[in-house]
Amino acid sequence: MPFSLTADERQSLQNMPEGDLADLAMEVAVVLDEVINRETLLLQILPRLVDLGRKERGLPLSDYDLDDLAELPPAHRAALARELGWPEDPAGMVKQGKKVFKSFERYHPKSAVTLLVPSLLRPLARFAAEGR
Repeated sequence: MPFSLTADERQSLQNMPEGDLADLAMEVAVVLDEVINRETLLLQILPRLVDLGRKERGLPLSDYDLDDLAELPPAHRAALARELGWPEDPAGMVKQGKKVFKSFERYHPKSAVTLLVPSLLRPLARFAAEGR
């Protein structure tokens, strides 16, 4: 069965500014359609974010993301950690994510990735566990 968003993930996606989502898509090399379908676009972005995380040795996170990581289902968090080459515990993930955040601030100062990854942790971790 193909990966799809949950009702809660769809609702969160509707609250995300369309321009930010489009910026993220362009940053991870997803071609935008003339009319943006948020769900379709996010489903194209998720595998690219995982690939980017592998390439960059992780994704940018901060201390503010610790609770969100801790609330993820353990299997989803573990799958995301494996994809990124990180420890599975939330504190270890934040420690690694802060290093990546510093790198992004330096080399990609206006990155949509740093802006949106925290909002996408739940579907991203679920995709890492179920979508591949």
